[in-house]
Amino acid sequence: EVVVEQWHKAAKEFNNTATMGINEEEALTSTLIDPESLDNPNPPYQKGQVQDPKCRDAWAAILFYAQLIAVACVCGVLGVPAVQRNIHGQQQQQQQQHLQGEATNIHGPDVSGGGIKSAPSKEDTTNTNNDIDNNSTDPNPLSTLHSLLNLKNHLTTTRSILAAASSWDETINSIPKLLSSSSTGSTGGSSPNLIEAVTALSKLEQGARALQGMPEGQVERSAAIAKVRSQLEVLLKPQLLHALKKMDTRLGPLQQCVLMYGTLGKMDVMREEYVKMRPGEVIGLWFSFGGNGGHAVGGASSDKSMMKVNKEDSEDQTDDDDDDEEEAEDFDFSDEITEQPATKTSIPSQQINAKQFIEFLPTFYEAVLELLSKERTQSKQVFGPELAPSIVGRVLLECFKPIMSSFKSRLGNVCPVVPGSGFGSGVSGSSSGNDGFGGTEGIAAAYESTIQFLSLAYDQMEPWEGKSSSGSNNNNNQENTDADGAASTNEDDVMETIRTAFRMIASPFVPYQRALAEVERDPLGKAASMVAKDVRSVVGLQDAADRLGDLAPFMFPLADSAISRFELLTSGYNAPATLALVDNLIATHASELAIAMGSLSSHVSNSTGNEFDEQHANCALEILRIAGSFKRTLKSFDHSVKDRLRSLSDLMLDDTLEKGDGLPDALEPAQLRSFLAKEACNLSPDYIDDGTGVKLPASVVELRRLASSDGSPLFPKSVDSVSRLARSCQSFVFEVCYAIPEQNLRGISALPVWKQDSVGDGDEESYGILPQSFITHVGEHILALVQALEPFASDKEALGLANEVMNGVIEVALQPWKEFVAAAGVSLTGDDKSELTSLMRGKEVSRLFGDDGDNELDNQNEEEVDEDEDHDDKASTAFCNQWLDVVGLAVAGRLLERTMRVPRLGRKGAEHLATDLNYIRNVFTALGVAGHPHPLLGYMAKLVTMDEESLQFKISSRQGEMTPSDALEVIKRAEIRIAYVRGISV
Repeated sequence: EVVVEQWHKAAKEFNNTATMGINEEEALTSTLIDPESLDNPNPPYQKGQVQDPKCRDAWAAILFYAQLIAVACVCGVLGVPAVQRNIHGQQQQQQQQHLQGEATNIHGPDVSGGGIKSAPSKEDTTNTNNDIDNNSTDPNPLSTLHSLLNLKNHLTTTRSILAAASSWDETINSIPKLLSSSSTGSTGGSSPNLIEAVTALSKLEQGARALQGMPEGQVERSAAIAKVRSQLEVLLKPQLLHALKKMDTRLGPLQQCVLMYGTLGKMDVMREEYVKMRPGEVIGLWFSFGGNGGHAVGGASSDKSMMKVNKEDSEDQTDDDDDDEEEAEDFDFSDEITEQPATKTSIPSQQINAKQFIEFLPTFYEAVLELLSKERTQSKQVFGPELAPSIVGRVLLECFKPIMSSFKSRLGNVCPVVPGSGFGSGVSGSSSGNDGFGGTEGIAAAYESTIQFLSLAYDQMEPWEGKSSSGSNNNNNQENTDADGAASTNEDDVMETIRTAFRMIASPFVPYQRALAEVERDPLGKAASMVAKDVRSVVGLQDAADRLGDLAPFMFPLADSAISRFELLTSGYNAPATLALVDNLIATHASELAIAMGSLSSHVSNSTGNEFDEQHANCALEILRIAGSFKRTLKSFDHSVKDRLRSLSDLMLDDTLEKGDGLPDALEPAQLRSFLAKEACNLSPDYIDDGTGVKLPASVVELRRLASSDGSPLFPKSVDSVSRLARSCQSFVFEVCYAIPEQNLRGISALPVWKQDSVGDGDEESYGILPQSFITHVGEHILALVQALEPFASDKEALGLANEVMNGVIEVALQPWKEFVAAAGVSLTGDDKSELTSLMRGKEVSRLFGDDGDNELDNQNEEEVDEDEDHDDKASTAFCNQWLDVVGLAVAGRLLERTMRVPRLGRKGAEHLATDLNYIRNVFTALGVAGHPHPLLGYMAKLVTMDEESLQFKISSRQGEMTPSDALEVIKRAEIRIAYVRGISV
């Protein structure tokens, strides 16, 4: 209460004093300090300089803090709600007194100068006076404090305006002197004091902003400032050029230029000149590549400019204050030379081949990285850590702007683009001649180097750690917020600069990215044609396995390289076109191999003699292994491509370089590839449902569909071609193994022995009827096959590859059985292949013979399994038995077909035929192959020797039976045919 009472008294005395002086303008003016008059008549100050603080300033500070302490005491005693109620009541009193009272204005002096703050308006001074009048009778200390603060603010503003007005003329008059000369060089010339001139201009601009509300002089002030600014900008340009030429040895002048341009708000001009000056050496390096032509355009000019700069540097060491106009003229000449390569990019390319350019490109990138590394340190010293990343990014842009046209031209030399017809002949002329670096391989190598360079270049542009650490020591939250906002804006600018640079540097590769399949088509087609010619030249068995073993897998490295280039250049975009191209490549090669196998089969059929050559069988099995290796490689390739597509689909969703969440710490090459491919190939992405209700880009959904593990192959044409290749290899092995039986059985139908009726000579009576030579040759060949197959089957790796293409091998033995069914006069009603397979297997045939079959022997052969045999031996035995089964079925079918075509069968001839059939049955029995001997062989042997009545009864008994299957129909027709050739009436 005592504090509040004392405060009321002090406020009342202050209000009374203020009211007494308000009526007289001179009274108020007398209380102000005239900036034109000095406290000390003979001071050590000049006009316009700030005086030292006086004692009155200390008392003013004491009074101000006493007011704050009083407010704190009131709040502590009465509480904040009470203070708020008092303020509300005081505001109501002010409104009432404002309606009743008479307003008195505080008029300030009529000034034409300026200060930091704008001049107060008439309304503001009126409100202040009303507050003072109203508070003269208001006992509320808070209301009094509020009035005091208003008065203090207006007085401070008035004082600053008066101070600015008093210094305006002096400041504007001092600038010409600063611009004329303040220091004299050794040559007798003088240079302007630009630093103080810029400071003076900044002071004038602050005053002009404060005096915007003053009634007079605004137009004159604006014109004067514009004139001074234009003069400073003209004079600063030579200073900047001189500093730029000296920046390799001294950074002080350049830092002063940064300070002055920043003060003038012309940092963009400073930054542009600085950036243009930096990449001169690397641009000269680019144009110096390629012989005398390129050197004449870029290298010689750059060397000339560098010699000129070095000469100037040596002169400047003896005389640091050269004539400014001459320095500006020299810099302008160097600047023109630096920009010259941008317009002269038509360099003779006949001396540049692809290999040289691909090897030169990493060297050029290393030079740029070295420049960026130096620039990272220098720009931090010159521009500060906040602006340095943006400066480095702009330097990177400036390094590539003048060379982009040349870059595209040189890539065209590596892999030309024919205008008007898309991508033409791929690799041509001297660009790829004999160095092997042309075409899409050269483009991919150049692009990979570019991606690695961009990843390393980003490390030079990312912000420094702790660059904003000084802001963390600031106790003002608002200032921290402003600093964070400025840092965020700067990061956005840096990120946009980086994106722009990356797009521009990668732009020469965009045509190749968008039409990669067309670019790849011609060179891959040429490679496939060369391999196809070599495949077609394989016609003999001597070196067939070795040559085809080398040629068969030739396309997979090419296909894998094509997929790698697709992954590198497009990152998964436009996948169907590239996959279709690779599919056609592999399918065409597999078809060529299948044709070669067919040619070898024909060669074997026409050239095989009477003796079996195991080397031919080994060669055929090696070719079967090659086909199995081809199929396995295709499966592995399909799986690996699917895995790569899945990875690419995940990278497509990476938006590190697109979102505005700040700068990432690092950029991986895969992220850069995905970003650049999206920019080049996915200009307008569509979002579709991925099947789970999630909207994803169409390219991602398509890639994941292709990479799905639902069993569908990525290369369907290749799978079909490999199936045909497998059948061709199976046929080739079958032809080699079956050639001897086919040769011996081909003409047996016309043998005269079948027509014999009488008993033979005494030898036959004594020793019985022996098998004929043709059938013994067949039996011996089948037994010899076991020895020919076992060495190959004992190789685990070869056996595993061969088994890849053994599915459906029984189909190679269909032809003899087709001819057998045709000889019997039966037309199959259902699926020919399935009906023939059922007849060949004989599983349902034995029960159709009645009591004349050999079911027990057949079943016994099927049930014989060695339980003690290990897995490898089982696989080897199964492989051998599989081929013995196929050859045995073909022999049985051909023997049955030949039997059906015998024109007449006498009694003696029937005995010979039965002997031959039983002999071959015994051979199959000795082999122990499941399903052999075929039941029809034994049944046919019984039919040819069956007595007449029994055969007639068997045939007649079947006349009333319904035919349940085509197999029964074949048996009925065979019985009738045997009866017919034996001359038995049915």
